[in-house]
Amino acid sequence: MDNNELKEILEHIAIALEKIANFTESISLSNNFKTENKTIRNQTLKSIEPDTNDFNNNSEEQKDETENKIERFLHSKNIKIKNIISDEIFSDIIDSLSLSLGKNYNIFSDLLSRIKSNMQRGDSFTLSIKEYPSEHIHSICEFCLKLHEIAFLEQYKYYKSPHCIIKAKTSTLSVAQNFFSGKWLERYVFQIVKNIVDSITKEIDRPLRFSYLTNPQVMPPNGNDFELDLIFCIENIFYWVESKTNDFQLYINKYSKVSRMIGLDNKHSIMVLPDVKLDVSNVLTSIFNINVCKLSEFETYLTDLIKEDLSRT
Repeated sequence: MDNNELKEILEHIAIALEKIANFTESISLSNNFKTENKTIRNQTLKSIEPDTNDFNNNSEEQKDETENKIERFLHSKNIKIKNIISDEIFSDIIDSLSLSLGKNYNIFSDLLSRIKSNMQRGDSFTLSIKEYPSEHIHSICEFCLKLHEIAFLEQYKYYKSPHCIIKAKTSTLSVAQNFFSGKWLERYVFQIVKNIVDSITKEIDRPLRFSYLTNPQVMPPNGNDFELDLIFCIENIFYWVESKTNDFQLYINKYSKVSRMIGLDNKHSIMVLPDVKLDVSNVLTSIFNINVCKLSEFETYLTDLIKEDLSRT
């Protein structure tokens, strides 16, 4: 190896280390800010109240009522909130990546599968995207570049036509591995829920009381602890959403029992699965007390359900 080659290798290592350091620093700063300004409960239990500039019916009593609504609902079912697990930092870039992955899941699914199968040990992989339409190739490369910029991919290079090959190295960062393992789906679902509420609020031209609780660890009367991904309330109507990227067969029966314990029907107990086939989701929904929803159908399903519920209030 000559001096030029050694110099080039050292430069690549320095750039990679700088990216990781910057990313780690941003996480540390965000954690410090949250620790100083919010309790864990305030990080995860939120309320969206009517805008006081447009509506004058938002009193402190109403705010307290909304903030405690979900907790009181669970307690009424003899379900105790033991802990609210603090999520890893979800910055704007993480939210953006989650939305991109959710909205373009059919395009990115092969890439995601390749990353997940190699990320445990931080292995490298090669992915040919030669057969993809040009607009899909552009989207995939743009997504990979963003992943590389925040060190979710340690290395990334795209070899243009006629090769059309991606070569990349996965990251062993815990935040990256949690993201690819399924946190992206939880975050995507949560953002879709908020977007739906915002859209309906504008459509009906009146405020909606909207509260949510993310990742509460709860204990039912039988003492078997479990964690809810997302439970939220709109105008005194409760909804529970679980998101699974794989092995849903291990959970669906348990979730069906939990939905009965909480007292929600299978319309308002929802399991979102990215890869389930439509005929399979229909069969599962008919068997279990939970609505199994394809990722591509979730937004439409929930929008229609909320509108239907609101029409009855």
